[in-house]
Amino acid sequence: MTLNCAVIVAENAEQAKTFKASALAKGAEALEFRLDAFSVIPDDFSFFAADVPTIATFRSESDEERKETFDRALAAGADYIDIEGDSGLRDIFPKEHVICSYHNYDTTPPENEIRTIINDLKSSGIPKAAFRVRGPKDLIAINDAAVTLRRQGQPFILIGMGEEGEVTRLRASDLGSLFNYCALTPKLASAPGQLTIDDAVWFGKNPVVTGITGYPLTHTFSPDIHNAAFKAAHIPGKYVKIPALPEELHLIPDVLLKYRITGINVTIPHKETIIPFLRKTDPLAKSAGAVNTILNTQNGFDGFNTDIMGISASLASVNANPKEANVLVIGAGGAARGAVAFLTREGAHVSIANRTRSRAEKLAQEFGARAVGITELQSGYTIIINATPAGMSGFENISPVPDRIFTKECVVMDMIYDPEMTPFLTAAKTAGVRAAVSGKTMLIEQAAAAFTIWTGIRPDRDVMKKTFEERSL
Repeated sequence: MTLNCAVIVAENAEQAKTFKASALAKGAEALEFRLDAFSVIPDDFSFFAADVPTIATFRSESDEERKETFDRALAAGADYIDIEGDSGLRDIFPKEHVICSYHNYDTTPPENEIRTIINDLKSSGIPKAAFRVRGPKDLIAINDAAVTLRRQGQPFILIGMGEEGEVTRLRASDLGSLFNYCALTPKLASAPGQLTIDDAVWFGKNPVVTGITGYPLTHTFSPDIHNAAFKAAHIPGKYVKIPALPEELHLIPDVLLKYRITGINVTIPHKETIIPFLRKTDPLAKSAGAVNTILNTQNGFDGFNTDIMGISASLASVNANPKEANVLVIGAGGAARGAVAFLTREGAHVSIANRTRSRAEKLAQEFGARAVGITELQSGYTIIINATPAGMSGFENISPVPDRIFTKECVVMDMIYDPEMTPFLTAAKTAGVRAAVSGKTMLIEQAAAAFTIWTGIRPDRDVMKKTFEERSL
């Protein structure tokens, strides 16, 4: 059984007692006291006495100081002391009171190396190993090691650190970890990716887990708006980041299965290349040849394209009717495919411009559209849509097209939402276009549609919008 263990980071004994009472009131099932956070090690260790398991953790360069402190903690009622695997103290205390720990803040080794580390640690007590997660390969290694460790029937603690390892904490019970270490408050977190005790208790042992994959995911707003939607709907659920490089994409289905992830959004650069891993795609996604939402079903993975709903809602918000309109789509990737599929279906006359013209020509041929070179672009479009990452945070801060194409009669839409005002939109507004729409509406609408696919519930869009605006400040 996995216990939610509140990590107490206090400055003195009185504060430790206060935090202890708060943690227990919140539902903590165990307590870890970080003695190395104290300004001075106190004489009063009475806070270790509790009706739940308590752990004394003290990182110090002085083994003599640590030994004395651990002796006092055990005498005061601590159930466990946490000793690093490379410490000379690991074998001088009774094994039943030792958590022998190992931390790698840089990488996660292969599954067989994780098991080797655990087997070494368990010779001195309950093994605890924490690794920095970077992507799907690391998550799979941790899960596979846990499967073997569970079969051995001995207690262990296995943690994936960092934001990318958050799902290992959400699924700590599945992994079989003895403790799920939680922060008392976000500001008191002692490790990256740590849940708060409030959230851990709210989630329980079987939360709904959804997320996003792509690369990079540094600036995505999706976790914020989905997590706000979960709370507003009173669903114990969490949306996580699972970044994957192109060469790691084939591992994503395994991650979804092994961590029981209900569904996942797909963003740059995987919207097209994810399709071969799916059982089926819905008509919108099939027509676009791009998927941005996946549902994990008992029979396989189903793909959807909720971007199209976002594009439709964005244009409707400024009364831009694509029927018979001359529309320019900039880009030829997965986002552009969704836009072109929607626009051609609605009866627009579509032109496609892309930095690599051959890609624009290929996409145009598929949809009966027209390819045009960036340098050849002139005015005359009713609707102009940017489906490239140009201007996005972390990408080249430029407009992808010459300013001459903007007129007072056209509507301009950027799929980018961070920043909300891109160089593309700035140039369009300066030219006096009829309307300029950021990616905010598209983000909210595609997210709301994905949320419904995963949960069967319509989310509160106002909550999602408010969260977006707060994040944008």
